[in-house]
Amino acid sequence: MFIKNILLIISLILTGITSAKEIRGIELPSGEEVEIRVFPAKGNILIIGFACDNGKSKHEEATSESLAEDGIEVWMPDMLGTYMLPKSRSSYNEIPNEDLTHIIYEAISTNKEVYIVASGPDTQLLLKTAAHWKKEYPDYKDLKGAILLFPRLNDGAPEPGVEPKYIESVGSTTIPLMVLEGGRTPNRWGLNHLSAKLASGGSRVISKIVPDIRGYFFNRADPNRTEDIVTSQLSGLIKVSLFYLQESSK
Repeated sequence: MFIKNILLIISLILTGITSAKEIRGIELPSGEEVEIRVFPAKGNILIIGFACDNGKSKHEEATSESLAEDGIEVWMPDMLGTYMLPKSRSSYNEIPNEDLTHIIYEAISTNKEVYIVASGPDTQLLLKTAAHWKKEYPDYKDLKGAILLFPRLNDGAPEPGVEPKYIESVGSTTIPLMVLEGGRTPNRWGLNHLSAKLASGGSRVISKIVPDIRGYFFNRADPNRTEDIVTSQLSGLIKVSLFYLQESSK
């Protein structure tokens, strides 16, 4: 009986963990409805993660569960999936700005501190959202900051010996930004230049190199040992980034 009760308790715990994710629909100004994967938590911080993954982000969901267990709520709206757009640079421009800022508005309505996070090319969507939020709600201070994981923000292919050109929203935000780049990617050499451009609009930018990892490290088929470790501790990396952003706002 004792063994059976223990197994029942373990089963209930595991059920609680796997069912922690909720699917919440939010009607957008365009008339579309976005489905958001919500990992609820009782703490006062809420992270919006722009996944653009058609619901397939295994590691991102595991990270969100871990963050929620530590009291940090996570929302994962798949904006490309909402409009049935392919994952390409041009698709980000087709998403209405008002729909993006409406998600921020809904998150802020929870009375929590709201941060946004994205990785790779999805950081373009993050900056587009932050730039339009500043334009539409200039007096709102509730959007606390953003985390950019190995951002890919170039406007076109880089040319050797030519200063990089970035998408329009680079330098159009004022919120604090945390930029993380892999130590095993060529983009690390342009991190200072990118950080300066991001800061040109008034944002306080903190940039860090994560040693011995490549871009997209948590979605690679051939991760090295360091990438495996960092993937398993991605929630910790995000929590450290939140700490830096909070300190920068003081």
